[in-house]
Amino acid sequence: MIEKYEYYKKFDWPSNPFTLTISPDLMVGYSSQIDSLLSHILNSHKVALIIGHTGSGKTTLLSWLNEFINKNTDNFRSFYIPKPPRTKKGLLLLFKLTLRYNILDRFRFKELNTMTLPKFLLKKTRNQKTVFLIDEAHESSCGVLEWLRTLNDMIPNILLIFAGLPTFEKKIETELPTLSMRVTTKAYLKSLNDVETESLIRKRIEKVGGKGLEPFTSDGVKKIYEISGGFPREIIKTCDRLIKEAAQKNIPTINKSFVEQVFKTAELVEPEEMSVSLSEKQKQIIELLSKKPKLTPTEIVDNLNVSDYKSKNNAIRSVNNILRRLMRDELVERKRSGNAYVYSLSGKTKSILTEA
Repeated sequence: MIEKYEYYKKFDWPSNPFTLTISPDLMVGYSSQIDSLLSHILNSHKVALIIGHTGSGKTTLLSWLNEFINKNTDNFRSFYIPKPPRTKKGLLLLFKLTLRYNILDRFRFKELNTMTLPKFLLKKTRNQKTVFLIDEAHESSCGVLEWLRTLNDMIPNILLIFAGLPTFEKKIETELPTLSMRVTTKAYLKSLNDVETESLIRKRIEKVGGKGLEPFTSDGVKKIYEISGGFPREIIKTCDRLIKEAAQKNIPTINKSFVEQVFKTAELVEPEEMSVSLSEKQKQIIELLSKKPKLTPTEIVDNLNVSDYKSKNNAIRSVNNILRRLMRDELVERKRSGNAYVYSLSGKTKSILTEA
């Protein structure tokens, strides 16, 4: 720990610039998407989507929009919702908290329920257009999404901006076409280019009082771009690891050679591709799930060559460990099916495989 802070002092940093914090003022890139979304909001269009892989900057963009709307517009206000409700009860609680269900409201509506909610929303949004910025929209249930669609139709001054993985767009197209048809703006967050990657690193360093890119060199930043694939979260995580390694070894300059040394076991990827190194077994499981989604660990073992394990039980334990790693890297996801869990590829992985 001590060497880390001593290392920071060399560059006049009071703290690490590369912690995974949401900082709207440090957002880089996506200018066309921002213009499109602001135009959508200021023209009072009702529903928009922000679609991107994990780590592409959806939360930062929503936070930026929330700050911009509340600071720069008189006729609009917004609320950032980090997680969507999954039940009608959760939806009622969301509106109670954001729109402040008070003593006078209790007198008027007695109880806030699905019958009284539209009147409550009409009253609370009568004088100001209200934007709900809903993050992680892919985690919401179809029932809640359908309720949001109905309320959005009924309440003139409510606007909905959903942000989610690519699977969310496909989900509403197939399962909720009535909601999909109401979407008038779609903003796709791909990845940053090499110039934007450099700008993100520079902004974070200067935010804590540093100068330019120091201690990174231009060729080091280009290598960081290659390793991270241009995804903002991966850029920050990559820089954080490099700073820690440089501090431990007292390396004054983080150049291409040092980056390659630190990441010598990592797979270099092109933008839009996976930014993690996969073992052979992980690759086999991903390939299997791309062809046969919703498999239990036992079913996965039944479809793999497990001759290198002592027993089937050993194979199942090993596969469970591999699946936990893939879930941690957000490459697979699981859902309960009866008494078991079934595994499928995440939206991030499916999009990458589709684009590859």
